[in-house]
Amino acid sequence: MFRNLPIKKKFSFAFGAVLVLLLLLCATFYNNFSRIVSTNEWNIHSWRVIDKSRALTQSLVNMETGLRGYAINGKEEMLAPWNSGKEDFVKVLQETKSLTSDNPAQQDRLNNLLKQEQEWGNKFVTELLDHRRALNAGSMTQAEFNSAFEANTGKPQMDQMRKTIDEIVKDEKKLLGERQSSVDSVETQTRLTLFIGALLGVFIASALGYLLARSITLPLGEAVNAAKAIAAGDLSTRLVARSKDEAGILIVTLTAMQEQLKKVVSDIQMAATSIDSASKEVALGNTDLSVRTEQQAASLEETSASMEQLTATVRQNASNAQSASSLASDASDVAQQGGKVVDKVVTTMAAIFDSSKSVGDIITTIESIAFQTNILALNAAVEAARAGEQGRGFAVVASEVRALAQRSATAAKEIKALIEASNSRISEGTNLVAQAGKTMTGVVTAINNVSAIMAEIYTASGEQVNGIEHVSIAITQMDEVTQQNAALVQQAAAAAASLEDQAVQLNRSAAVFKLA
Repeated sequence: MFRNLPIKKKFSFAFGAVLVLLLLLCATFYNNFSRIVSTNEWNIHSWRVIDKSRALTQSLVNMETGLRGYAINGKEEMLAPWNSGKEDFVKVLQETKSLTSDNPAQQDRLNNLLKQEQEWGNKFVTELLDHRRALNAGSMTQAEFNSAFEANTGKPQMDQMRKTIDEIVKDEKKLLGERQSSVDSVETQTRLTLFIGALLGVFIASALGYLLARSITLPLGEAVNAAKAIAAGDLSTRLVARSKDEAGILIVTLTAMQEQLKKVVSDIQMAATSIDSASKEVALGNTDLSVRTEQQAASLEETSASMEQLTATVRQNASNAQSASSLASDASDVAQQGGKVVDKVVTTMAAIFDSSKSVGDIITTIESIAFQTNILALNAAVEAARAGEQGRGFAVVASEVRALAQRSATAAKEIKALIEASNSRISEGTNLVAQAGKTMTGVVTAINNVSAIMAEIYTASGEQVNGIEHVSIAITQMDEVTQQNAALVQQAAAAAASLEDQAVQLNRSAAVFKLA
């Protein structure tokens, strides 16, 4: 129960116990001192009574001396001691009675003494004075006086009064002795009480001091050891609160702090491990991402170069288409002229032969142009396939151009065959002129169609050039962004490496603490 008290109450209890013991000792000393003082006062009282008793005796002696002197010489002045002794006796007797008013036995003795004095005065003093005055007057002889004096000396009464006074003194001395015994007893009791109180005080103070010191220093020592262990990083020390005082509360608080710190350190260690693993994964991912980003940058550079080549090719196709359109226009003019010549072919087969030859050359040119257009359309389709979604429309146009080129080539071959047939059958030219005119009309129409298609190819090629230029710009921007991403990836890799180092350092710092 004592160890569960607050330290303030423990000190109050310990000092209170010592103070109570001290108060008891003081009360005992005060009581005994009061008894001694009271006894001394009563002793003084008794000595005053004894002094008064001696004064009574002295008064009786003075009275007796005065009577003897008067009896011897008969002079009245010899009665002065008697008179003063008588007055003193009465006065001292009253004072003594006043002093012994609390003592009935002494009052009885004093009353008895007064009676004895009166009896002495009546039986001896009056008779002695009368006889001496008679002797002085001559009515009594000396012998008669002596005989009467010897017959009544007053000694028995005087002895009785002295005895009474002695009894008064004896009784007071008896009281003095009893009081002295009481004082001795009180002194012995005081010494014993002082000795026992001192021993008891030392024992109580030592016991309470030991208990108090133990109840405070023991848990405080455990708390200090625990604090040193915690400061050294050892969180496995087990603390047990053995009391409910401030020291016990300190132990409980240290235990709670230790558990909380243990939890925090455990969380830090787990977090450091997780950060270490995560930083390693991030570093690995950044490395992989860096490689992929570099590959992407290289691919974008290749794509950019390919787009530049594709742009140049498309521009060349547009130029060729423009040339083909011009040639087709020229061919159309030639065909129209050929139609006019056909009207005149009847008049001159030679002119027809020459014109047919010229037409054959032109057809050869058209065939060559159709072949080149077919190749260009094939290249355009391939480049459009490389362009992906952006080149899908161009691929369709290129396919149509290729089809038209094939048709143009086929038509050119057919025209060439017809011209050859016309050359081989020039003898039959007259009959075939009409058919040739119709054929030339179809050729003009086809050439016009080819010219229109080539114009469309030219226009589409221009639009494709613009689109490819935009794609090239976008790819260039993508390349710049990719380069920036690569730089950022390198920075992220450096940050991940730094994070990994910090996680390792955090793990080392947390490893200082011993959790179990």
